[in-house]
Amino acid sequence: MQNKNKNEIIYWHAFNSIDGFGPQAFKKLLAGFANLEEAWKSTDSDRLEQLGLTKKQIDNFFQFRQSHSPDLLFDELAKENIEILTTKDEAYPPQLKEIASTPPVLYLRGDKSILSNKSIAIVGSRKFTEYGQRVTENLTRDLVRAGLTIVSGLALGIDGIAHRAALDAGGITAAVLGTGIDDATIYPREHFNLARRIIENSGSLLTEQPPQTPSLKQNFPARNRIMAGLTLGTLVIESAESSGSLITANFALEQNREVFAVPGDIFSPQSTGANLLIKKGAKLVTSAADILEELSLSRTQPELPLKIFEPKTDEEKIIWKNLSNDPLHIDKISKMTRLDTAAVSSVLGMMEIENVVKDVGGKNYIRL
Repeated sequence: MQNKNKNEIIYWHAFNSIDGFGPQAFKKLLAGFANLEEAWKSTDSDRLEQLGLTKKQIDNFFQFRQSHSPDLLFDELAKENIEILTTKDEAYPPQLKEIASTPPVLYLRGDKSILSNKSIAIVGSRKFTEYGQRVTENLTRDLVRAGLTIVSGLALGIDGIAHRAALDAGGITAAVLGTGIDDATIYPREHFNLARRIIENSGSLLTEQPPQTPSLKQNFPARNRIMAGLTLGTLVIESAESSGSLITANFALEQNREVFAVPGDIFSPQSTGANLLIKKGAKLVTSAADILEELSLSRTQPELPLKIFEPKTDEEKIIWKNLSNDPLHIDKISKMTRLDTAAVSSVLGMMEIENVVKDVGGKNYIRL
């Protein structure tokens, strides 16, 4: 992590580390003091109260200042390769300054330049169906090929599928967390390796929470406003009627961003939220072209080359011919191709390595 402008930003990080100091508190401090260093050194509680800080905020500040050094707090960030962006930083995403509750501080690991990319948020249920997985993988792949960066929340379910699909397609993805992005508190823990993979492949992890902030329920709706604010629009794929995905969609609407939704099974609880959004006017999506057209990006973004699979053997050729986007069990494939199951299994294994087919569960295969 670079120490450029350390004298200025250590106080932003220090104030952001105090419980109860959010965007409104920062606005009051910046309006009442020449800079945050001056605010940090203030001993006048009456002045702080006149600026609009609550008694609890003032008490928290004085108690925190007694036991914490801004310099030492800042040095802890370097150990985790965490960079700070403040609203005064040129690299701070300009689109986030447009939202009602702009995060005063962002913590980042990875490539900060991607935050200015044209991007779309993809969100959905943690309890996804096979249909939701296939839709997410296909749409993510096509959106990446059209040049869009994929933003999601690293959560289990649709979020994780979107991140992986973007990486598998050779694209860029950013994960916005509701926790710290230090190694010890990346959440969920099941996606720790995915988080590292995102960083290692020119993506980024982003949060407004200081390091060591654990998973707290109240922080995730705030996280969702950042996802919506960073992007041109939010795509909802499978969501319950009351879910974080709908919170993100509502933030997108409030921030004058587009909202897209994939229609789902009317009998599936996982589709209730997305179907409701469509009824309320969200753009119905059946292909990436629907999104690109709505965002006027069809002709303006470079398209990544589409990988064309060419079977190398007669067995690959006949199996490939019989596969489609509809899952097909290996026994059915064996029967249709008149090849024994062991041979089919071997060929499918090689085709999976080439990333042209996928076992979607239970030995049911689809084309990619």
